[in-house]
Amino acid sequence: MGTLALCCTTSVALLIGWRLGKRGFAARSSPLAVSAPGSVGRLYNYRPTGNFNALQAFESPASHTYTRFVIFVGGLTDGLLACPYVPALGEACDQEAWGFVQPLLSSSYIGYGTGSLDRDASELELLVKFLVEHRRATAVALVGHSTGCQDVVHLLRVTDARVRSLVRLVVLQAPVSDRQGGGSEWEAGAAERAQFLRQAEGLIAAGKGDDILTKHHGFVPITASRYASLMGRGGPDDMFSSDLSDAELCDRLGHLNGTRTLFVHSLADEYVDPNMDTRALSRRFVSAAGPKASAILLEDARHNLLPAVEGAQAAQVFVKEVVAALRECLRGGLGTREEETGGDRVFAHVGPDREGGSAPGSSRQP
Repeated sequence: MGTLALCCTTSVALLIGWRLGKRGFAARSSPLAVSAPGSVGRLYNYRPTGNFNALQAFESPASHTYTRFVIFVGGLTDGLLACPYVPALGEACDQEAWGFVQPLLSSSYIGYGTGSLDRDASELELLVKFLVEHRRATAVALVGHSTGCQDVVHLLRVTDARVRSLVRLVVLQAPVSDRQGGGSEWEAGAAERAQFLRQAEGLIAAGKGDDILTKHHGFVPITASRYASLMGRGGPDDMFSSDLSDAELCDRLGHLNGTRTLFVHSLADEYVDPNMDTRALSRRFVSAAGPKASAILLEDARHNLLPAVEGAQAAQVFVKEVVAALRECLRGGLGTREEETGGDRVFAHVGPDREGGSAPGSSRQP
């Protein structure tokens, strides 16, 4: 298996001591200095180069003997280092003896417009099987961000029993509705989205679902089928909308029953309607996903966990919670101290932040 050692920063930079000379010739220099936060690891093909469109994954740390892997799946337009917290999460996984893998899918960056959840799930399944065969994987945790949450949920619906048996933990960070969106700009575009949806449905009915409908967000070519999936009620991507009934949520999330699942919500998410009762919706997600599901709500956190106010530490709390969940899943239980208060189950965080209470900027609920 050919691999290449890399340092992944804002852009992927090769750890090779070469630079261009005055006339464009390669000249020897000192090793590349990287000042921005990043991740050092290995880049490899998990779909072989013999295929016309090989697929790569970035794994950190660069050298290890771990047999457990966390796979991080970003959202629309995402690729490597999809969120600011990714390097810290990778380092934390390393400390817990879990490798950290960031796959590039055909849907990464602007590829999502011509893709589907089925295609993403098939590629993620291929990655897991690659990790088993070439990296001796015995356990996998899946962390989805934004629309990557749909990929993770769909993978567990359609994958085979062999892959499903390896999954110890599912973390869904920013599981929000692409259809509902939020904010004044989103509301202003409602009529245009409705028009595009009608056009998409017409193309699908005519057997032309793979035709390009428009440029999503003004720059991503998107097919009629993918547009309807993201924007149509009940479409394949429509998993987290607030107007879905309890039965519809169970249909979409019920197969997570038996898998340790952690929903992570940002209470200052710019892609969520500010009038949305995120706490109530979160409880419905947890109920639909079964008894091994729980949720944390992060105050003053944006969609990608950047702070909405100065001093907020949502990303740090998130990383700690993921580490705790990784430990819990290996013990075979929720692993948190359960208290009954007012009829609601509350999972109290015990840690250095506040002994016996919730971590700053978070509230836990089952």
